[in-house]
Amino acid sequence: MIFILLFNKGWKLFSLIFLLSGLIFSEDYKIQFSSIPIGQGLSENNSVGVMNSVGSMISKDVSSDSFTVGSGFLKTTQNVFSEPPVISAFSLPARIQKNGESIPVEASLYDLNGISAVNLHLQKGASSDEIILPLINVANDEYKVMIPDSLIDIYNFRAKVIGYDNMQFSTSTDYISTKIQFNNGELSMGNNFSNYPNGIEKDMWKLISWPGKPSNVSLAISELEDGHVFFTWSPVKNKYLIADEIELGRSYWFRHRYDEPVLFQEDTSSSIALEKFVINLDDGWNLVGSPFSFPVQFEKDSTVTDPITYVDGGWSESQNELIPWNGYAVYTPNSSQLTLLPFLENDSSARKIASKDEWYLNVKAKSQSYIHNSMEIGRRAYAKASFDMFDTPVLTDIESSLSLSADLNGSRESKYMRDVRDIDELNGVWNIKIDANIDEKEIFLSGVLKGKIPERLSIAFIDIPERKAIFDFLEYGIQIMKNPKISYDIKIVIGELDYVQKMSDEILENIPSTFSLSQNYPNPFNPITKLDYNLPLRSKVNISIYNVLGQEIKILVNGVKEYGYHTISWNGEDNLGREMASGVYFARITSQGFTKTRKMLLVK
Repeated sequence: MIFILLFNKGWKLFSLIFLLSGLIFSEDYKIQFSSIPIGQGLSENNSVGVMNSVGSMISKDVSSDSFTVGSGFLKTTQNVFSEPPVISAFSLPARIQKNGESIPVEASLYDLNGISAVNLHLQKGASSDEIILPLINVANDEYKVMIPDSLIDIYNFRAKVIGYDNMQFSTSTDYISTKIQFNNGELSMGNNFSNYPNGIEKDMWKLISWPGKPSNVSLAISELEDGHVFFTWSPVKNKYLIADEIELGRSYWFRHRYDEPVLFQEDTSSSIALEKFVINLDDGWNLVGSPFSFPVQFEKDSTVTDPITYVDGGWSESQNELIPWNGYAVYTPNSSQLTLLPFLENDSSARKIASKDEWYLNVKAKSQSYIHNSMEIGRRAYAKASFDMFDTPVLTDIESSLSLSADLNGSRESKYMRDVRDIDELNGVWNIKIDANIDEKEIFLSGVLKGKIPERLSIAFIDIPERKAIFDFLEYGIQIMKNPKISYDIKIVIGELDYVQKMSDEILENIPSTFSLSQNYPNPFNPITKLDYNLPLRSKVNISIYNVLGQEIKILVNGVKEYGYHTISWNGEDNLGREMASGVYFARITSQGFTKTRKMLLVK
């Protein structure tokens, strides 16, 4: 140990002897922080500066791990140990049973400068804060602390050790975690985080997942008529399959017909380690869930959609976190990953606005018993008019109820929950369809903007069946008074004011006011004739040809058709491709309660 002594008459001889001994008997010294006089400290370069009592620098060496003691007459240079402490051992029990007892944690540390402090930094799940517990030296390099039982719960924890030497150099371990063995009923769907605190009611489809790791992952197999059924979605096969086993990170459709609500809970399950949990995603839709027993954030690639969940008979808008027991759906056009974060670091789940002009319009539909909140249109940088990674196809519901969808480029062959286009274009029309396989007569539509539409742009909502344009849709929404069991067409026009007004007028002008079937032309005919028919709304239509005996010989149209003006041809053949003889025939249309018949003459 080196003592820096102030020179005065009484101390000159002692000091001279001490310094000379340093020259003669040169050796390494360990610096005890508590022994260095006032004014000393560590530099930014991990070097030592020694000052006298009035604050004057005696010596400082920034080029090496050394310092010099000066008396005014003689100087001696000594070595300093600047390496941080070494943590040779630190671990947590592989599994912790919550039994009312504290949990011992031990660590081994050593340092040539001596250890001044050892702390256990403990972070609970779903938290960004750290709880610091000091470790006590129990023998030589061994340190120990007891984690109180009050900190052992469904949140679990991760921990690391930080050690400090007497020169205030420090070293830290990585975070490590353990597993918590839950007590009976502790991990239950009835806890505060679940969407199903009272269980799942009879004959209600719910999307669920399992937190923790059950001791038995097998799902009981039952026919719905006898009790219950589980389904999972297969992105590879693009269909629902009966599920027979729980996979952590996945979710399942569940429905039952028992008299009492079903409340899931685990009696012998344990938590998983408090570490990032990676869910591998196949291209297409994936049903996912959280294996953690508390809400968690997530990280994902930009090609992966934000999770949506199934609530009250319909898909919700995007979610920023996953909660236990609930199920979610995410879409990716390519294989990717969803990484769950059981501790708070950043809000990586939130979709960021790429530019100040990027915007989205979330369109919502709600009836008395059903909702659909996940329909979204908008514009952003690098998006295309055709399908790209910013567009999301419709996820097939486990049951058909209430849904909204867009058709890309005016095609009804595919339905999309999200239709996003290039931000560089100002004007556009989005075709939206409402499907409602429900008995309720009224559906309310509303819209919410995300981002900011440029001030020069306007929005018009075109109600096709009602043949009207609505310009205050965002403020008041719209009530649909008809049950659209076939479907209900709307158009949303967004662009500059002149474009919106002109396009709205054109759309309305091209909507027929009534159902109709024209006289065929030419008439008489041989061998081909045409008929025009008009539909004021999307409808199921049948147009067939009959002979004079009233026998149906040819079906021309049989299915759902778009609203608008249509033309169909008949080539004088029956359903088997046989040519019909000359004579009188009848064309008849039926649709939405409308019937009309036209007389035709085939002449050969």
